Amino acid sequence: MTELRALLLTDVVDSTKLSEAIGDRAMAEVWAAHDRAARDLLPQWRGREIDKTDGMLLMFDTAADAVSYALHYHGALASMPMPLKARAGLHVGPVILRENNAEDVARGAKPLEVDGLAKPTAARVMSLARGGQTLLTPEARDALGDIGLATLSHGHWMIKGVSTPVELFEVGADPSLFAAPPDSDKVYRVVESGGRWLPVKEIPNNLPQQGTSFIGREREIDEVKAMLGATRLVTLLGMGGLGQTRLSLQVAAEQMALFPDGVWFLDLSPLRDAALVVSETARVLDVPEEPGRPLLQALCSHLKSKRVLLILDNCEHLIKPAADMAHAIVKAAPDVRMIASSREALHVPGEKAYPILPLQVPDRKASLQELQRSAAVQLFVQRAQAHKPAFELNEREAPAVAELVARLEGIPLALELAAARVRSLSVADINTRLKDRYKILTGGSRVLQERQQTLRALVDWSYELLNENEQRVLRRLAVFVGGFDLEAAERVCGVEPIEDFEVLDLLGSLVEKSLANLEERDNGSRYRMLETIRDYAAEKLKAEADEAAAGVVRHCDYYLQLAQDANDGMDGAEQARWLTRLEAESDNLRAAMSLALAEGVDPVIAVKLAVAMQGFWILRGYSTEGRRLVKAALELPAVQGFSLAKAHALYVGAALASCQSDHAEALKMLETSLAIHRELGDPENIAATLSTLSAARLESGDMAGARADEVEAIELFRQLGQRLNEVIGLCNLGQIALFESDLGQARARLTEGLVLARDIESSELEGECELWLGDVELDAGSPRAASEHFQRSLAVCQEGADKRGVANAQWRLGELALGLGDYAAARQRLDDALVAFHSAEMWKEVFGCLEGFAGLAHLAGLHEVAVRIAAATTLARQRLGLVRRPAAEKRWQARLEALRQPLRDEVFVAAWNEAWDQWETEDAIRSARDLPQALETASAP
Repeated sequence: MTELRALLLTDVVDSTKLSEAIGDRAMAEVWAAHDRAARDLLPQWRGREIDKTDGMLLMFDTAADAVSYALHYHGALASMPMPLKARAGLHVGPVILRENNAEDVARGAKPLEVDGLAKPTAARVMSLARGGQTLLTPEARDALGDIGLATLSHGHWMIKGVSTPVELFEVGADPSLFAAPPDSDKVYRVVESGGRWLPVKEIPNNLPQQGTSFIGREREIDEVKAMLGATRLVTLLGMGGLGQTRLSLQVAAEQMALFPDGVWFLDLSPLRDAALVVSETARVLDVPEEPGRPLLQALCSHLKSKRVLLILDNCEHLIKPAADMAHAIVKAAPDVRMIASSREALHVPGEKAYPILPLQVPDRKASLQELQRSAAVQLFVQRAQAHKPAFELNEREAPAVAELVARLEGIPLALELAAARVRSLSVADINTRLKDRYKILTGGSRVLQERQQTLRALVDWSYELLNENEQRVLRRLAVFVGGFDLEAAERVCGVEPIEDFEVLDLLGSLVEKSLANLEERDNGSRYRMLETIRDYAAEKLKAEADEAAAGVVRHCDYYLQLAQDANDGMDGAEQARWLTRLEAESDNLRAAMSLALAEGVDPVIAVKLAVAMQGFWILRGYSTEGRRLVKAALELPAVQGFSLAKAHALYVGAALASCQSDHAEALKMLETSLAIHRELGDPENIAATLSTLSAARLESGDMAGARADEVEAIELFRQLGQRLNEVIGLCNLGQIALFESDLGQARARLTEGLVLARDIESSELEGECELWLGDVELDAGSPRAASEHFQRSLAVCQEGADKRGVANAQWRLGELALGLGDYAAARQRLDDALVAFHSAEMWKEVFGCLEGFAGLAHLAGLHEVAVRIAAATTLARQRLGLVRRPAAEKRWQARLEALRQPLRDEVFVAAWNEAWDQWETEDAIRSARDLPQALETASAP
């Protein structure tokens, strides 16, 4: 017999941790006090105890009694000698009550058993609550009535074992204390979107926002989701225009809660270089390159313990590199899932191919009601209404719509292109015009061919409906890769017979006709064409040989000028804006570089692009790609035969090598570059190369050579009146003196540089001089004076949006806080700096931060962790041949000795050897960032 009851489940949080801390005997006393407090409240609220573990299962006749009990129970636990917190969940529903016989009770059975779904439902709700919180199901909320307490909905939640989402409510006296519960593997918050429930957990992702609703494909969504649960790689197969991208994005959105480490979308369509598949994936996942280590290996190491969903979109033109990367990830990362889209399978072991077919179309004679249920018809109607809001599917339009959808065979792209014509044509008129175009299909017999021809026929027709200038602009837009902005379109497309001011309206017309898309972004608007349309436009452009040749040259010229303007702009306050713009145009810049390397334009343009892109490559983590492109440029006969171009290319290659701490390569390239500039008698470039060579020599431990080069460079800078470069030289001389332990000379040169930096209003160099002056005072044993310099450097760099400078100051301030024993402050500053350095692949600085984290681990009592971090960092520094200045080396040796003190020799050696033999830099970084936020949560040393 079922009865309606209110079931309240409670659970004391962190009871196991408390038991470990105070011991079993003391914990038994805590439990006795807890049970007494809980049971003493039951008579007042007419409750009955059913079961007990770390909390209780209680039964009440009414929801009001259960809630009143729960609130008094929380208060009683808070006032205990050893205060406790418990979570509580309440559900009202039918239960089956079953009395155990006296003999079973005597053997230890509970007197009363409660069966039915009400009990697990209450348990799941309780599991979501925080300590001190009481959550209710809708049934409990409805049964509660008005008892003078506040209630608040925390939205709908998907609960494991419950087929439909459950709305959860919190109840209490003070609504200001209410807080939404956290998600878990078994319970997570969802929101209804387009008739489906989507998780809303804040998971890192880069899924593009969709401007239109997702329609149909319910079966495909469910089947792909099921396949993802059983295999690592699902490949969506089909021709362009069938909606593979939208389907993969919808599945990703619905499955996001299953991948707490992120859901990442990678569009391969702009890429033409096989080497970029891995580098672009690493960029999206923020995996930095490491010297001497293949990037794919670093990528797999990053993913090996993560639960991530990757979407590899448009793989067909890069099948082998995409397949190689997917195979490596499948082998290395058991919890990573991938959805690929391609016109052919990747043929990776374990891959499941899933063909994507056109949307199912209704019969041409279908009723209005049947048409309204068709996903293909719904897609056409909704997209048509976007172009003509007054359009509706009614009895009059139904036959023509059924005809159109059938003739277009349910191809989503074809339906969207046809819908764009509803603004100026009736559906019947569209059908009439399509009939003339589809005579070719009567002789075909293969379904796939017909679909391709149908799409081609529709694009042909859309193209022929354009006026002459619209056609011309569409063809010219084919030279862009990965999108473009209005300025670029005007420069590339706005030539005879089109004026540049006409391009805006022509682009707008193409957008209205669904042949281009307009994307609104925080930093401005960008246009993009679907790859199907871009391929078609490229084919049309190729047929116009002269126009094609001129178009790629204009494209290359425009992006060379953009790169050069950005290079100049990044020297000032506009650095962030220019970096963002170059990032958005990276695919177009690659296309321009590829054209120059293929000698489609003057090959020297490849060097000019490299010079202009040097700063961007360094600041945005593209050093490996830049080095590869510079190497290719240096192999061109035109560059080999042009001494000045060769010297510039060598300089850029050296700067990129230095950024990755490859100082031996940098020295070799700079010495060759310097010899060429001396031969050419070019004092400006001689000075710049000498100054950079000086920094490379310093990092390699050659103080005498570094000083000689910088002294000569500064003399030339002064003769040329280059005050900014003079500050760089003075800063370098200060660092050289610091390495030589000549603190007086270091202070003098850096102070001179600081005065000049302020005079020319260079915030970047002002921050740099302050930073190194802080190092001088640190080496001099004056941490307070050092802190003042570091704080000033931090303030200057923050004001100037200098992320690298901010990170350097935070690193130094973190070390000072560590020296004072301020664990929390030191950890926060070192972590901020480590994240920034790691992202920028500044390895020397990364290792410096890790050395600080070794000290933090020691301070937290995690002595073996400290030793492992220190060992991995020492090995990484040795691999790159990095040296410390004497005072810094002395501090490091003192820290190593401190790490050794609390451990037996054999324990220290075992921990050191483990990291030395098995750890990579990424392992040290993970261990460092896993350290507790504050000492209270760590064992005392």
